[in-house]
Amino acid sequence: MKLCSLAVCLSLLSSLWAQSLPDTPPETQHSPISPRPRIGLVLEGGGALGLAHVGVLKWLEENRIPVDLIAGTSMGALVGGIYASGESPAQIEALIRAIRWNEVLRGSTPYRDLSFRRKEDRRDYPNAFEFGLKAGAQLPSGFNSGQQVGLILDRVGLPYSQMKSFDDLPIPFRCVATDLVSEKPYVLDHGSLAEAMRASMSLPAFFTPVHDGRRVLVDGGLLDNLPVDVAQQMGADIVIAVHLKVAPLDTKTPLSTVGVLERSASVSISVNELRSMEKADILLTADTEQFDTTDYKLFDKIEAEGYKAAQSKSALLSRLQVDENQWQQILHSRNARRKPVPVPQFIEVAGARGDILKGLQHELSGLAGHPIDPHQLDEKMMGVTGLGRFARAGYRDVLQDGQHGIEVDAEEKDYAPPTVHPALVIDGSDYKNVLFEVGGRVTFLDLGGFASEWRSDFIAGSEYGLKTEYFHPFTSYTHWFVAVHGTADSSPFFVYQRDKLLGEYRNRVMGGGIDFGYTFGRGAELRLGYEAGYRKINEDVGTPVVPEVRGRFGVTTLRYRLERFDDPMIPRQGARMESTFKFYDTAPGTLSVVPAEELRLGLAQRTSQKSSVLLFASGGTSFSTRDTGFPLFSLGGPLRLSAYGTNELLTNQYFLLQPAFLYRLRQLSPLLKQNIYLLTIYEAGKAYGQPAATAKVAQDATVGVLFQTLFGPMFFGGSLGDSDHRKFFFRVGRFF
Repeated sequence: MKLCSLAVCLSLLSSLWAQSLPDTPPETQHSPISPRPRIGLVLEGGGALGLAHVGVLKWLEENRIPVDLIAGTSMGALVGGIYASGESPAQIEALIRAIRWNEVLRGSTPYRDLSFRRKEDRRDYPNAFEFGLKAGAQLPSGFNSGQQVGLILDRVGLPYSQMKSFDDLPIPFRCVATDLVSEKPYVLDHGSLAEAMRASMSLPAFFTPVHDGRRVLVDGGLLDNLPVDVAQQMGADIVIAVHLKVAPLDTKTPLSTVGVLERSASVSISVNELRSMEKADILLTADTEQFDTTDYKLFDKIEAEGYKAAQSKSALLSRLQVDENQWQQILHSRNARRKPVPVPQFIEVAGARGDILKGLQHELSGLAGHPIDPHQLDEKMMGVTGLGRFARAGYRDVLQDGQHGIEVDAEEKDYAPPTVHPALVIDGSDYKNVLFEVGGRVTFLDLGGFASEWRSDFIAGSEYGLKTEYFHPFTSYTHWFVAVHGTADSSPFFVYQRDKLLGEYRNRVMGGGIDFGYTFGRGAELRLGYEAGYRKINEDVGTPVVPEVRGRFGVTTLRYRLERFDDPMIPRQGARMESTFKFYDTAPGTLSVVPAEELRLGLAQRTSQKSSVLLFASGGTSFSTRDTGFPLFSLGGPLRLSAYGTNELLTNQYFLLQPAFLYRLRQLSPLLKQNIYLLTIYEAGKAYGQPAATAKVAQDATVGVLFQTLFGPMFFGGSLGDSDHRKFFFRVGRFF
């Protein structure tokens, strides 16, 4: 590896000679023929290891080492592109620290940003899988659409949307991607700065590729992770390259599927890195082998390694130092080339048509005429993807008739709609009688107008049936809606006495109804509706515990639901509430009208990075009505007095309190959001109208391990209660 060729030595001598001369006027110093060599900085890709680049930039600025051009790949493209846009190392550090990296790398739209109906999807089908039926069954082209990464890059690139070449940036810039069509590296030097950086960072299979019509672009590290050649082609006299040292593979360490994919890619990357390292004039090697590519939370330590790498070559780098007067002139020149963020006078939406276009323009119209608030703009973009139709939504500045505006690019999912959310549920409430269910939810979007949809649930196994609903807002701009729904379902209803199965009932329902309602933003919904149909509840196995009922039913329902939890599977923060009032004008097994109310409440408060306290409470009543046919409520079973047998306490009135403590034992994968938690729950509840022996307040305590996986939550644990109640149980697919 050559550190200083003859040409480089001459350049360094030229630099020293230039610094010994008297100060020259600014116009001479910035003329095309400058005595100072052009310094190119090349930044390598490496995920979180690339945070070391910030430390390098910090050292260079502290020691007045100018950077005249930058080339980068992947994370090096992100840091290099931000620096090239005129941001200082301190500003880059502040931006990177503000990023929720786990959310960014996970890729899915955060639960809080989903529309209320998409929250229902994630709550009812709490796994990470979604595929489409747009052109046959098709999975996404990447786990991560790049939406949140794209918003970070859009913010950086917004002032330079009208730029014709990356040479027009405060510091000329290039980044490298891999073109899957030509199977060659592709250097991005013009167009959208944000899209260029996103293409360079699009790790195959994890991030969705960037399509530009002729090319399919993915992470440039596959073919040119340290683009020294690119900096040389830009005219650099001296190339400073920053290499990120990766830990060698330990043959004794087991590898996951993701780990094998990572190490396989790194074999190709290390080969092209070696060629580039040999071409560099000054090589800075950051000792980052003790870190992982997802260790973004260790910013300080990784940045420090970059700073140390530059410090270790201070004797060589100091020859490139300029005096204070020259340094201030360089900074002044960069700042003069920075572009302000314009105030948008109009909003345009690309990538949508018809009612969808009108609906999005209405949603975003409030942005026009006001200075851009990056957080508000990001929130609006996340709201677009939260609708479920679009893979990502980005923005850029456009100029029409002398006025600046914002063009929002809403990129539709290439595999959907319709979308399919699959489900696998294993219920081990009784490990001797394990129940299985498989199914899915199919959703057709925008049928009959913007935000209208037809959603159907199919399920087979211990429960089988079909539930379908057509949801239609009154207009594209209103929160008022009408929903028509139908059900044909057969589900088991087990009644236990401790571990003994007393009776196995079958609950068969066929009916339909119509609801009118109002959606309160993304977090709440109110519905009033009427449903009618036929219900039959009869015993298949065992001794009758309650009499069989069958016949027509008609019920008016008023339901309010609030969803403010931060996660549908395992909440760490927020609140959830559901209030349901029902008035049966007719019901099988009774000749009287039956009113009923049930309230369910959930609260979660994070107490530390690893722990949260939770409180669940619920209660139901049929008021003074006793003749309800089949009992309306029950206690017993997981999270309903877990130590008791499933549906052991049948009742028309109850309450249940459940304080809980959740502690994260281990983080398996921040990228895929896989964690292991210890869960402890205390339960106290009462079912009214019971025999004297069971009329008291029942209590138990549950301890178990809760796994957060791609397939949904998995719980294994046991519960110990009063009156000699105890149980071991497990559940896969759904829990809270």
